[in-house]
Amino acid sequence: MSLTRRRTLRSAFRARPTLGLLATVILLGGAALPAAADAGAGVIRHGAAISPANALIAEVRVSLARVSLARVFVEYDNPQAGRYRTALSEPGAEHVIPIVRLRPETAYDYTIFVAGSDRAAGPEPASGADGRFTTGPLPPPLAAVPVRVSGRSSQPLILSDLHRGHGIAYYVFRDETGSVVWYYHEPPSFRPKAISRLPGGNFLLLGRGHFTEITPLGEVVNRFARGAPYGNPHHDALVLGDGRVIYPGWNTVFEDSANGGPQTKLRVDNLRVWDPASGSIEQVWDAMTAWDIFDPNQRLEDRYRDRGYGYRWWTTLNSVSIGPRGNFILSFRGRNQVISLSPDFRTIEWQLGGPDSDFEFPNPADRFHGQHTASQLANGNVLLFDNGWIRPEAEGGRYSRALELRLDATAGTAVKVWEYRTDPDTYSSKWGSAYRLPNGNTLVNFPFVEAHLHRAPLTVAEVDAAGNEVFRLESLPRWPRGGGGDEPTSTDAGSYRASGGVTAIMGETMLRPPAAAHAPAHGARR
Repeated sequence: MSLTRRRTLRSAFRARPTLGLLATVILLGGAALPAAADAGAGVIRHGAAISPANALIAEVRVSLARVSLARVFVEYDNPQAGRYRTALSEPGAEHVIPIVRLRPETAYDYTIFVAGSDRAAGPEPASGADGRFTTGPLPPPLAAVPVRVSGRSSQPLILSDLHRGHGIAYYVFRDETGSVVWYYHEPPSFRPKAISRLPGGNFLLLGRGHFTEITPLGEVVNRFARGAPYGNPHHDALVLGDGRVIYPGWNTVFEDSANGGPQTKLRVDNLRVWDPASGSIEQVWDAMTAWDIFDPNQRLEDRYRDRGYGYRWWTTLNSVSIGPRGNFILSFRGRNQVISLSPDFRTIEWQLGGPDSDFEFPNPADRFHGQHTASQLANGNVLLFDNGWIRPEAEGGRYSRALELRLDATAGTAVKVWEYRTDPDTYSSKWGSAYRLPNGNTLVNFPFVEAHLHRAPLTVAEVDAAGNEVFRLESLPRWPRGGGGDEPTSTDAGSYRASGGVTAIMGETMLRPPAAAHAPAHGARR
């Protein structure tokens, strides 16, 4: 744990006379025990405190009877929320054990275990002491969101964002029952897009041209903003196996119009690789170099007009993923197109959808429009979230779906083999995600974004191969105004993505899964 974090959460345990320390511990539900009471395990003092900055983060502090190389871990339990074990601490006599994966306004019993100094060959851990703490309420913008849940997710944790204009933006983890068990509040104007896990366990957040690296405790350890030399990061961040990060950037260039008219500013996408360890940033691909394939005059004028930015959006690269051969799958929303880029970034292997597609759609209704989160599965199929943005009425009109296409390189065709649509249909003109989970299910996020649909819920659904919902979470973000009302304050609301595949927030182990969802509070509907 960093020195900064210890100083932040140590405020409730600042150096003071022993009586003051004990009073603080007792007030927070912990227990201070004399040495004789814990002679076997060596715990002479312990207590718990909730972070003043985050109601779902606690600290258990442990003092051992003698200076030693003992290690400590904590098990914490609530009958409804489940039982968990923290990671093993480093050797020492004084220990600060962070506790995460907590529900709001919930009482937890905890037990301290003391082990030897050797992780592999130390003695059997001994129970040292017990205590209790109670978490605080969620921040009002999160607590005010009504939630309705059905089923149970196969994912122990679901990570997503919730945001609305005027600086209200959160990243949240929900457990398999849909209960919030972690959150991080971003500052105004961040506008969350993507969140990724770095090899060391920290999270990489991407907002409006900003990268922020945080610890699971919410400490900011690295940050950079748009502009040179970063290349204006936007929309996605893919962490490679060696810890480097590949992300879309953009620059603005002039390009003559097709008919020799006045020059037009175009926003042109590129790919960059950032090495957090060295700080180096390298541009590895640029759409300008593919102009022999990407004709800049084939932009969709009815979709990306100037809109007051002073330039026209052209390709709009909104997702990057790795295919089964190490190829890179890029989604270009501005062209209704997905491409495969060779592992060395030098060759466009194929184009799917949009102008000059290498694949025809025998059934026009299988086409996608304004898509997000394109990926290529192990069997070669392409999975994406089809927003249905300005979908022609002849192809079904306005609705959104998760869509899986089988590509036949010999016949040059793309055919739908699977889709998931809500009942009734949901239309999300922007944002959204679809990810295939390790067990074969698909996690789909339908964001709520339209002003005239502001009563439609944000929906996250886990669906099996037959299209059956095994889990569904609906929420209606109605962020409170400054005066405490619950009406929308902006038309720009929803969730950009929802993903699974994470089993722990900070190295904790689940010993017993949650039994039930968190009881609703603040008038939330169920």
